Amino acid sequence: MLLDWALASAHHLAIFALAAILAFEVALTASEIDGRAVLRLARIDAWYGVMAAVVLAAGAARVVFGAKGPEYYMINAFFWTKMALFAAVGVTSIAPTLRYFAWRRAVRADPDFRPDAEGIRFVRRALWTEVVLFAGLPLCAAAMARGFGM
Repeated sequence: MLLDWALASAHHLAIFALAAILAFEVALTASEIDGRAVLRLARIDAWYGVMAAVVLAAGAARVVFGAKGPEYYMINAFFWTKMALFAAVGVTSIAPTLRYFAWRRAVRADPDFRPDAEGIRFVRRALWTEVVLFAGLPLCAAAMARGFGM
């Protein structure tokens, strides 16, 4: 019982942190981006990757060691929908990450570098796509918690 609570708590805290980091990236790209903002975005995005790994590890531990057991999850349609959404968020996050890497290289070569408007729009579209996909995760989790999808 204690292990199940600890795993659920770690999983939920990591998910909330991931959502906060995503919101911070959206906020940082809402206005003009200078060299400092590029470097900040790259650091924040690195934490996004770390936190996504923590979410995945804590979630996997819940499946294997949690009170419901793996059988519950393996046959639950909402679990698989949640996994597909999480994967889609992850795949969508690759484009902004690659853009941040390129921008960071540009800033290191020229401290006065500023991303062009089209590049910023591209990143913001990807971030907002992540937000929309991410919003489905708690909906699936709530359905799973109530035994739907079996």
